Amino acid sequence: MKFIDRFHPAKWFGRVLIRKKIMFVYIPLIILPLFLLGFVSYRVYTDAIVKKTVNSISDNSTLITTLINSMLTNTESAVNILTLNLNKVIVEKHSDNSGQVSDLHLYTQITNQLSYALLIFPDVDSAAFISTNGVVYGSNLEMERNADRVATSGMISRLEHSRGSNVWFPMERRSYLVSSPEQPVLSLGKRIVNINTGETLGYVILNVREDAFSNIYRNIGAIQDESYIIVNPDGVVVSAMAESEVLHPLPEGALRNWVMGSEEQNLLQSSPSGRMLLVRADISKLGWKLISMVPYNHLIADTKTITQLIIIMGFVCLLFAVLGAGMLSNLIAKPIINLSRHMKHVNEGNLDQYLEVQSRDEIGILASGFNIMMNRVEELLSNIGQEQREKREYELALIQAQIKPHFLYNTLDVIYTLSEMGRSRDVQRTTKALADFYRVVLSNGRDQISLQEELNSVRDYLSIQQIRYSDVFDFRIEIEPEILSCIIPKLTVQPLVENAIYHGLKTKGTFGELTIIGYMEEDRVILKIKDDGVGMSEERLHTLETAMKGQEKPVGYGISSVHERIRLYFGYEYGLHITSELGQGTEIALDLPYRVS
Repeated sequence: MKFIDRFHPAKWFGRVLIRKKIMFVYIPLIILPLFLLGFVSYRVYTDAIVKKTVNSISDNSTLITTLINSMLTNTESAVNILTLNLNKVIVEKHSDNSGQVSDLHLYTQITNQLSYALLIFPDVDSAAFISTNGVVYGSNLEMERNADRVATSGMISRLEHSRGSNVWFPMERRSYLVSSPEQPVLSLGKRIVNINTGETLGYVILNVREDAFSNIYRNIGAIQDESYIIVNPDGVVVSAMAESEVLHPLPEGALRNWVMGSEEQNLLQSSPSGRMLLVRADISKLGWKLISMVPYNHLIADTKTITQLIIIMGFVCLLFAVLGAGMLSNLIAKPIINLSRHMKHVNEGNLDQYLEVQSRDEIGILASGFNIMMNRVEELLSNIGQEQREKREYELALIQAQIKPHFLYNTLDVIYTLSEMGRSRDVQRTTKALADFYRVVLSNGRDQISLQEELNSVRDYLSIQQIRYSDVFDFRIEIEPEILSCIIPKLTVQPLVENAIYHGLKTKGTFGELTIIGYMEEDRVILKIKDDGVGMSEERLHTLETAMKGQEKPVGYGISSVHERIRLYFGYEYGLHITSELGQGTEIALDLPYRVS
């Protein structure tokens, strides 16, 4: 009986030392909550990561689908514009009873319209017009190869029964009406009908390459190993980051069933390479579906690390709890809980957090570091926001300067007038100058070009303007040959030349002269644009200089834009310097570093 009483739990615990009692009590109280915290944190953090990823992918998918729908809309706009222009060209050809419009002339007119459409709508890779006699007019020679296969392809038959509406043909590889037989293309066709008689004049086909779609989401995805595919209503992959998947049907299984029929917008799908998080978005114009795929293991990798850290911290806390549970609870647990509470607010997006520092120990240092970190984060976010706004303003200014619609319209009016006057040689020169000007302006998307290229653009621009204002000014360009290879931001000199013509020489009332001078000064390139126009008053010059320093809102956006872009690319020690005298003229000097590509 005494032996049994000795091992009774209550009596046994009563005989244990107080130190061990504390250990026996605190070990379960600490271990169980810590493991529970690790498990709950793992689940909550994982769910939060997945939800945040789904939202991020959905935002990316919305942007991608918007860009794709915009591309498709631009293609439809291109085919509609081509239909009107080709209708006019062909009807005028048929109505010309003199018989002087040769087939070569007609070919040139049609291919010019096709090339012009491709220039305006860069999303379109190639275009072709098929006459009712089966003759193919292509935007390039490859489009005209295998023309005999067009009539038997079924494309003409579908267009004939379309009643003049736009017809989308599926993504496919074919050997006719394409620039490259190996590249899958999405084609848009339309029957061209004589507006007056309803007679069929021919058919127009526009091609959009598959890589035009894949390039969109290649440049957007910001999540590690994120990939995209686009699937048509038949379950066939029409675009993918991997070329081997294009034009192959989705394999039978849960993925195909989800893509084709499920109403759920996201899915966690098992695959040979591990589980994948899938998010679906609709491309409404063609009934396509954009599928975003992210490896699930990559999403929860940080979660596993955090869980391991929580377990390690649990054992450390257990050790401290055994040595001094009460004291350590007051000195460590409370400040850490306070810090974690603030970190939680930060994680929720509330960056306005401040920890009161009550000690100079490690906890105090941690709190001080947290406060310093939050101040720096707020400063960085403010600076980044300001830089992004400035960058967008400069990009918009550059895009606006590249397009120059008023200059294009005025030049086209000049070409039309010269043509009416029978000055065919001037028409050729003006058209060639306009094409060369925009070729340099666009420059394959480059932001910086050589000074030689910039001057070629300026010469083309001045040639056109001199035809328009032959009684207003003359110009000369004197540039040292050794600086022609210098790299400068494109559209640097041209806006200043335009400003000199419109605000200096045009309003002068007498014939003027524009001079462009360039030379090397130590390791710098100096470019000067001089005019003997109306000049500026001291007040106007002071206002312009103040605006260039950023102290006032820009008053001459072209000059301010050039000045800011030079400083953005090369540093604040470079830029523009303006001297002017009212009634005498203006001189703008560009100070640039000598750099070559």
